Amino acid sequence: MKKTLLILGVVFAALMMFYGAVSAMVNQGHPLSGSLVTFVLVIAGAAGLVWMAKSN
Repeated sequence: MKKTLLILGVVFAALMMFYGAVSAMVNQGHPLSGSLVTFVLVIAGAAGLVWMAKSN
């Protein structure tokens, strides 16, 4: 039960961060598609950096 609630909490937090980041970019005048691409690229870059740091 605790593990399920923890997973749900992490998923909810990730969705809130996603919504906040994308809506902030859209409110600054960027198109929605460009904001989504930027968000995905930033997440992919961060994951790549973590992966490279863990492999050394």
